[in-house]
Amino acid sequence: MKALVLILYISVSSFFHVGHLAEYQYQLKDNTIYLKFTIEKQELLDFNLSEDCDVKQLTAFCTSKYINQKTLLKINGAAVLFDFLKSYTDKGHLIIEMKARTHSTSIQNIQVSNTSFYEFNPKFKNRVIVDIAPFKRSYLLTKNTRSIHLK
Repeated sequence: MKALVLILYISVSSFFHVGHLAEYQYQLKDNTIYLKFTIEKQELLDFNLSEDCDVKQLTAFCTSKYINQKTLLKINGAAVLFDFLKSYTDKGHLIIEMKARTHSTSIQNIQVSNTSFYEFNPKFKNRVIVDIAPFKRSYLLTKNTRSIHLK
């Protein structure tokens, strides 16, 4: 009986697997903005992120470089460039943590643009979680809706 329940659980959970989704979580602490990027590692390895970078050998390096090229966060009109902090895998997902300093004491507006992974899969989705007061909310970006501007 337990084996049957386990088989049903595995079948149902794989049926509801999201896939084709990356998550970008932006969080502000003091004057530092942290970006936590999460993607299914096997899906990422199937992409050819760059001719100049071997993603299978240098996964975190190539991916953080790609993120900086394909995503843009602007706070009060000033672009933010992230530096790599660390990477690790958890339950088949690659997680990359990055950070950047900001000089804005009062945040008036935020703009997020993201064109990541659409060249590999036009149905790919990017979930953007903004945890920066007063703009705490989650957004789903697609090939047709690539940016958000929060005021």
